[in-house]
Amino acid sequence: MFIKMFLGMLLAVSYTFAAKVGLCITATGKYIQFVDPLVVSAERYFCTNHDVTYFVFTDSPLESTDKIKYFHQSKLGWPFDTMMRFQAHDMHRKELATQDFLFALDADMLFVDEMGDEILSERVATAHPGYYASSRRAFTYESSPLSTAYIGSKEGHKYFAGGFYGGSSQEFLKIAETCLKNIYADLGNGMIAVWHDESHWNRYCVDHPPTLILSPAYCYPESWNLPFPKKLLALDKNHQEIRK
Repeated sequence: MFIKMFLGMLLAVSYTFAAKVGLCITATGKYIQFVDPLVVSAERYFCTNHDVTYFVFTDSPLESTDKIKYFHQSKLGWPFDTMMRFQAHDMHRKELATQDFLFALDADMLFVDEMGDEILSERVATAHPGYYASSRRAFTYESSPLSTAYIGSKEGHKYFAGGFYGGSSQEFLKIAETCLKNIYADLGNGMIAVWHDESHWNRYCVDHPPTLILSPAYCYPESWNLPFPKKLLALDKNHQEIRK
């Protein structure tokens, strides 16, 4: 118990050394258009006192650089393009394990203010902007007991966004492995969770509560008006057009 408390204290303090922080971005099909602006904004605002590497999973034939690592990811169609991001992370765990911290975010996002040491923790979740002030009964958890993402009526106290989450590299890869295993189990039973990867992430957070919960400032819909500062925008877009 003491060791776990000590490790938690270490992760909670501000970092005086340059940690290796990886950003994982899945951008197949037309979503690749968002990657360059996202990276430019991250270079300006994201963990600027640390060593940041971008891991981009895409079907576009792009060559890696020292800063941006591209990995081939086939376009699978909706909803698999988003749901199977866990597969991409799990397949490349050797490369991702070189980082101290890993975060996954949607490609169609933009950093607009400084984000740094305050997000570095063992297991980091973001309160969903649509449900941060809602009661438990409003949450759109998976409701079918046939799914491994099922969350019962007496479980769960917050609903978390799938657009930005992460933690230590070890924990991030555990998230990927666990959620991927559960997705495969669902597919084998003819099931797809109601909100795909987000549903499985919320199930994981029930079983393994986050060590840090970020406000909706870190997943702020571009055209909304919320009582939070804007840190990371979820950009407005035509979903159907981009998914074609």
